[in-house]
Order: sequence, then C-alpha cells, then structure tokens
Amino acid sequence: MRTLRPEYKLAVTAVYIAGLFIQILDSTVVNVALPSLADEFGVDVTGVEWVVVGFGLTLAAGIPAAGWFADRFGAKRVFLTAIVIFTLASAACGAAQSLDQLVAARIAQGLGAGLITPVGSAMLYRAYPLEERAKAANTVLSVAVIAPAIGPTVGGLLIETVSWRAIFLVNLPIGALAFILGVLWLKPDDAGEPGPLDVPGLVLSSGGLALGVYALSSGPDVGWLSSRVLVPAVVSLIALTALVFVERRAAAPALALRLLSERLFRTCNLLGVFLYMGFVSQIFMLTLYLQRFRGYSALEAGLTSSPMPIGVLLFSNLIGGRLYQQVGPRRMLIVGSIGVTVLTLAFTLVGTDTSLPLIGGGMFVRGLFLGSVFLAIQSAIYVKVETKDLARAASLFNTQRQASNAIGVAVTATALAAFAPTGGLGPTSGADGLAAYQAAFLVAGLLMVPTLIVATFVRDEDVAATRQTVS
Repeated sequence: MRTLRPEYKLAVTAVYIAGLFIQILDSTVVNVALPSLADEFGVDVTGVEWVVVGFGLTLAAGIPAAGWFADRFGAKRVFLTAIVIFTLASAACGAAQSLDQLVAARIAQGLGAGLITPVGSAMLYRAYPLEERAKAANTVLSVAVIAPAIGPTVGGLLIETVSWRAIFLVNLPIGALAFILGVLWLKPDDAGEPGPLDVPGLVLSSGGLALGVYALSSGPDVGWLSSRVLVPAVVSLIALTALVFVERRAAAPALALRLLSERLFRTCNLLGVFLYMGFVSQIFMLTLYLQRFRGYSALEAGLTSSPMPIGVLLFSNLIGGRLYQQVGPRRMLIVGSIGVTVLTLAFTLVGTDTSLPLIGGGMFVRGLFLGSVFLAIQSAIYVKVETKDLARAASLFNTQRQASNAIGVAVTATALAAFAPTGGLGPTSGADGLAAYQAAFLVAGLLMVPTLIVATFVRDEDVAATRQTVS
C-alpha cells in the first residue's frame, strides 16, 4: 500500500475532505427530515427539536477542547478517533428505535463532529507550505460550501426514495473510507507536551458555548423572555465573560485567546463572524420560504439552492487562485463582501410567485462572490500563526464559526417569528406571511454589512508569502 500513497499534502487533503464533508453535510441534512421523524415517533415537529439541538450542543462543546487534545495525543490519533465516534454514532442514529435513542446517538455524533474540523484543518495547514496554502484553502473551500448547500437536496432525495434512516447510514461508507485512508496515509502522531489540561477554561468555554447555542436555538420558538431561554443565556454570558479572565491567566489555556492579539488572525475572525451569520441564515431562511411558504418539497428547495455552491466552485477553481495572486486578499474581500451583501439583500424582493430559475440564478451569483470572500479568508487567516499553534488557532476559529452560525439563524428566525401572522416559524401565506420572510431576508443581509468595513483592515503585505505559487 505504500506505493499507492499519494504526496503527503494530497493525502491529508483527501482524508480531511472526507471527514469534513460528512460532518458539514450531516449538520444540514437532518433539518429536512424533522417532519418525517415527527411522524415516525408520533410527536409534533417541535418535539424532535433535540435531534438538532443535541447535536449542536455537543458540537459546540467539543470544539474548544480540540486544540489541546490534538497537541497532547497527536492530530492523527484525535482525528481518526473523531471519525470513528461520528461514524459509529451515525450507525446508531440509523438504527434508533425511539426518539430518546436517536437523540442520544445524535449527542455522541456531535462530539465527534466537534473534533473533526479544527483538528483536520490544523493537519491540513501543517502539510502545506505558506506559498501553497491558498491552493489548500481553495480545495477545502469547495467542500465547506457545497456540503451545507446540497444538504437539503440530499436529505429530500433520501427521504423520498429510501427513508429517514438513510440520511444517517449514508455516512458509514464515507466515514469508513476516511478512517482507512487516514490509517494508511497520515504520518505518525505529532504528539507534544501542551501542558496540563485547563479544566476551568474547558468547562467555561464548552459549557458557555453550549448553553449559548441552546438559548439561541430555543429563543425563536419559545420566546426570548422564557425562563427556558433566559436562564441558559445568562449563565452562558457569565461563563464566557469569566472565560476571558481565566484564560488570560492560565499557563496553558484551553482556548488560546492570546492568538487574537495578532492583527491578521483577529481581523479574519471578526470578518468571519458577520460573514457566517449572513451566509448560514440566508440558506436557512430560503429553505423555510420555499418549503413552508411556497409549498415546494425538500428536494425542490435543495435544487433551487444548489447553484450557489456551483458558483463558489467555478470562481475558486477557475479564477479565484489567479486573482488572489494578482490582486491580493484585501480587494477580493472588499468586492466579494459588497457583492454577497447586495445579493443577500436582493432576496427581500422575492414574492409569492418568484420563479425558481430566478432564485437559483441569484444563488449562483451569490456563490461567485462568496467564493471570493471564503477563498481569501481561508488563505490568509493562519499566515501569521506559528505551526505549533495551528491546532489551537483552528479551534478558536471554528468556535467563532459555530457561534456565528447559531447567532445568525436565531436572529433571522426571530425576525420571521416577529412579523409572521402566526407568530412562529410555521407555514404562513398571503401578504403578511410574505412580508415576514422579506423582513427575515433583510436582517440576513444587514448582518453582513459590517464585512464591508472589516475587510478594509486586511493588508496584502501580511500575506505576501501565500501569493508566490497559486494556481
């Protein structure tokens, strides 16, 4: 098998992409299955919310610990363990005979998912020299954007042609392949001595983030003044505030907040906050608009969204690399941010009979601009981070990304609920229902407006090393 091993950086890319794909896909594909799960277990749709919330909680809780585990036990070992946990939990989800069993399996699945992205991205950027990181980012970018966009399509197709169990069982062959290739191709563990486990920091970061995600997930459904939301929200704020003071004094902090003192890394993370809030919330809201307001199937809604990842793929692979080399990330970020913000705001113009081809066309153009922004961020963000800190930096970035996703969805869902005639996220119709969706799209666009300002603080000279060899 040694003769079949590709160049190491390509081997890491292949293994990481396999793990990343099933982790991101699974995060979105389950949403379209909630009605089927409600019918299967004899509850209403809100009764199966823990299938989504449970996964999100452990995903959020696992990310802050990823950096320390990778430094302590080696990235290869932790990544493969995460793949095993995720794959076995997927099998348990597919075989669940009760809602409680499914929720328990999803919680375990989220734990594995929380380790895959930060540990895998650290392995990836260690494998590529600085001058080739834009190329690595380009490859991973396609998967990171395509997976959530095709999730509704894949989920709808599997549910309609097979069953809801198939959306979990489809992870098994991909997970098995990722594990086998990882065992054969990845280099031995690069375990180090990261210092003692920062238990207070880990409890505060994981607990605070998990409680925050829970509050954000529950707020649009049960009301922001409900004790079910206020209590975890307050505890989350207290924990995350305490985390800042604890981590600044810890010798080996669980969440390396010190890395944010580096200007480029801090700027890219701040840019990511607003970008991911608008990116994910627009996809979430478009799915609701097409399925609950317009009455299209999950498959039809997914196909309408699918031109967006095609736009990302075409931009990043045909012209993105050359543009990055010629004009640098600053102008790519500014132009891309303007374009994606305008395209997101344009969805406030949708009506009761807006054609699916027109919506799909808007998503395609949005994908082109997103390709510019995502490629620039992924290429630049770790340039000033030392190799030994890559796992910690990846944990920090993915913690921010997970929180941003949850905030974006919560804010737009709240806008929809506030303007909807029913006061919730259920099906609406007529002029009032349309106005609610238009308001939600407006909020999604406004969330991205700050990216226009933050992008101007990125300096091309900071990433000169990454622009030497880009194709």
